[in-house]
Amino acid sequence: MRLFLTGAAGFVGAATLARAIAAGHEVWAPIRPGEPAPRLAALRGRFIHREVDLRDADALAALLAEARADCVIHCAWSGVGNAQRFDRRQITDNVEASCTLVEAAAAAGIGGFVGMGSQGEYGAGNPMREDGLPTPTTLYGAAKVASLFLTRQLAAQSGMRHAWLRLFSTYGPQDNDGWLIPMLITEMLAGRRPKTTLGTQRWDWLHVDDVADALLAAATAQAEGVFNLGSGEAIAVRRVVEMIRDLAAPGMELVFGEIPFRPDQVMHMQADTTRLRAATGWSPRLAMREGLEGTIAWYREARG
Repeated sequence: MRLFLTGAAGFVGAATLARAIAAGHEVWAPIRPGEPAPRLAALRGRFIHREVDLRDADALAALLAEARADCVIHCAWSGVGNAQRFDRRQITDNVEASCTLVEAAAAAGIGGFVGMGSQGEYGAGNPMREDGLPTPTTLYGAAKVASLFLTRQLAAQSGMRHAWLRLFSTYGPQDNDGWLIPMLITEMLAGRRPKTTLGTQRWDWLHVDDVADALLAAATAQAEGVFNLGSGEAIAVRRVVEMIRDLAAPGMELVFGEIPFRPDQVMHMQADTTRLRAATGWSPRLAMREGLEGTIAWYREARG
């Protein structure tokens, strides 16, 4: 299959590119001009690399017409960190670019679009069902919801298949700094005890390779609709901290509750993946402990 993958320099995008290449797909991966892409160093020469800003409608349209892909997988998104989740660029940089991408793909005759959504679309206290009403509590979540509805409408107007996968929490090698699991691993490998909340939240984590496989499954199975993407299991944050301690720094004493919960803290986050499994046949491969073992090994090697 010929794929057009945005966001390949990012955490999820790079994993998706690697898994797509391994599966034998031909991948076109646009990178923003001047953007550093250290995650792609080992993949150079194995995909079609072009520099283009997704906000440049003319350049994007020309590239999509050249690629003649079967499906677009849209992972690119600016401002995924907590510090940027209320930035107005969520609208100006992301919503407009997503719509431009779908319009250009439709004009190029591309038949499918798979978008990367987020559990942030649901908001705290939401039952998190695909057919429920999203109630986001951040501009990030609201921009994701807006992109879902707008790209879906644009795709429908052109007869393009449209799938939207709402990712819950993910982890793995080469993760973005600042998230909980890479922070815990980095601190513990350095011999420092990390500060945490009470850890009574229960979250759904999925290894990034399983995330990538789900995106590819949605593309190849020609899935349509909104799908939750997670492991399907919720595990206490405290237990994850303890697992990482046991693997990265055995014997380290842990203290919980030094950091308060955020006002909009999600206390239970669990993906019902029934719809995605039925539509694609996908299911997670890596259990949490196995995924953490590989992730910690990567960080240990990266530290030297």
